[in-house]
Amino acid sequence: MTRTIISTTQAPSAIGTYSQAVRVGDTVYLSGQIGLDPASMNLLEGIDAQIVRVF
Repeated sequence: MTRTIISTTQAPSAIGTYSQAVRVGDTVYLSGQIGLDPASMNLLEGIDAQIVRVF
């Protein structure tokens, strides 16, 4: 099967040696995300703001 690394500038860059997502065949594997502000790298306050940032 073909493995394709997926990354986007619409989400914070991966911190470390993992990919934002990997597609293998018809399956997409996603890495975990937390609601960080990409400019300050601080966790956003409040669950609503974190959800909006992640999605």
